[in-house]
Amino acid sequence: MSQDAAIAAVTVALRTRFEEGFRARADDRLLADALVTTTPVDRARTVHHRCQLNITLATVSDNGSMRNAVGLGSRGFSGASPSQVVDLLYLITAYGPDDDEVGAQRVMGAALRAVHEQPMLPAIELADLFPHTGASGTLGQLRVVQAPLAREQVVAWWLAFHTPYRLSAALQVTGVALSAAQDAGPA
Repeated sequence: MSQDAAIAAVTVALRTRFEEGFRARADDRLLADALVTTTPVDRARTVHHRCQLNITLATVSDNGSMRNAVGLGSRGFSGASPSQVVDLLYLITAYGPDDDEVGAQRVMGAALRAVHEQPMLPAIELADLFPHTGASGTLGQLRVVQAPLAREQVVAWWLAFHTPYRLSAALQVTGVALSAAQDAGPA
């Protein structure tokens, strides 16, 4: 069974995690009303009167150490042996209302707090997330961690985006199974 929706499912799960984290801050109107988007960095800022957190998938890399792993359990698809496993590196970018830097810093702090407090994404049923696409299977729990960024990498990314630098952090999700082999079962 092909799991072409796995990468998109992780992105949607991250967006949901941040939306829930912001809504939980009902005592802070600025954060409770924050917008979470999944847009390319150069087109991310569309609503200037609200706080915003944008999630951009920056890189997808093969996870060679898990390629031949047996029994991935909660890291891969349940009941299946993955044939390709990747790591995802996301860039999250924060914006304050009317491009206020202090507001952006509050958004980033709340986003990183949400990841720290709940570092595992819940299991994702692909058919529920993407009905009518043929996607099936369960993407097991995945750990989200803040990834270190060297100054040179930050500069290179923002130059490539052709847009002025904004407050950003990187998040890594490791061990995302893209496809799985079905058991042949009894003949």
